[in-house]
Amino acid sequence: MKKSVGIVLSLILVLVLSACGTNESGNSSSRSSSTFDAIKKKGEITIAVDDTYPPMEFRNDKNELVGLNIDLAKAIGKKLGVKVKHIPTAWDGIIPGLNTKKYDIIMSSMNITDERKKQVDFVKYLDFGQVIVTKKGNPLKIQKQGDLKNKTVGVQIGTTSETAAKEIGIKKIKTYNGFTDAFNDMGAGRLDAIVVGEMVGRYYVKNQPKSFEIIGDSFQKLPVGIAVRKTDKSLSAALAKAVKELKDDGTFTKAEAKWFGE
Repeated sequence: MKKSVGIVLSLILVLVLSACGTNESGNSSSRSSSTFDAIKKKGEITIAVDDTYPPMEFRNDKNELVGLNIDLAKAIGKKLGVKVKHIPTAWDGIIPGLNTKKYDIIMSSMNITDERKKQVDFVKYLDFGQVIVTKKGNPLKIQKQGDLKNKTVGVQIGTTSETAAKEIGIKKIKTYNGFTDAFNDMGAGRLDAIVVGEMVGRYYVKNQPKSFEIIGDSFQKLPVGIAVRKTDKSLSAALAKAVKELKDDGTFTKAEAKWFGE
């Protein structure tokens, strides 16, 4: 009889533990979808952006937030059926801010790297590499990456442009909080060259063709992604679906042509 009671109790314990395990799994699923549920309920998604990175995200003469990522974010918001609210954020604190829930996602020209994937998940939406930009006429006759090693080169701090400059072996790297200051310094003769994301370089050359030029081809191409907290799986899926639909209907192509030419 004691054995029978013991067996029954053991079975009950197994069932209870199994139920607990199911509940934890369910709770985990609930947690992963809670951000997207909250976004839909509120009717708004908050997006962190470093607003010093033209043509991707920057302030125009009227102090309005504009750029390729701003246009694409609004299009994604429409697909999700919610309004978009941008949260200007300094680049060096942008991932910690996401993981402490200061905003829902980051959509700010963030390259997808192995180091960043340890901290957040990504929804890929673009690809671009780095380029070398010099003053018009290339006065120092820079032809390749190796020619930068003994030059004074500007980069934005904490970006893949800075990583690329270090990997080239450049000895005199000058860091900036935003590329606008770097281009101003090069125009004033305080820099020999700038290593910058391809889209940004193309934008500056397009808008100031008498001041700057791109040397050679782009290099160190990396995918660009929307950063999402690792627990927000349903939000990631919804964003991926929206990105695919916007690429399929030509929205991405039109936006890219608007900001940095064909």
